[in-house]
Amino acid sequence: MPAKQGDDTSTFKVIAMLMVAIALFGWAFAAAAYSHSEEGWRQAESSEADPDGLSSDERFKDAGNIRRESKSSLRDFIWNAIRQIPNVFSVIAFNFQHRLWLVILFACLEGGALFLGYVMSKID
Repeated sequence: MPAKQGDDTSTFKVIAMLMVAIALFGWAFAAAAYSHSEEGWRQAESSEADPDGLSSDERFKDAGNIRRESKSSLRDFIWNAIRQIPNVFSVIAFNFQHRLWLVILFACLEGGALFLGYVMSKID
């Protein structure tokens, strides 16, 4: 039975949305890597050191409420991705120089989404 035109556009829309979601997550992780390394984002400046030589992190001193901490971290993660948009060229250059594995990972995920779209179109 021949596939209807509506089915093809539906498959196309699903794959396009999946690829946009992968790209947005890729940007968020790339922006987080850049700002963590270059701007000191979410790193606690602590002058006191533990006897073991490990520095303490104030974010986890009162980690009694994990849900509150995870919501705060997610908000910071999303806000950082938005805040780094003007630094797009610096973020891309940094990730190609220092986090090439991250670029390759998200490129492979995008390729996998394309392959999934090809397979889904052949199945219809």
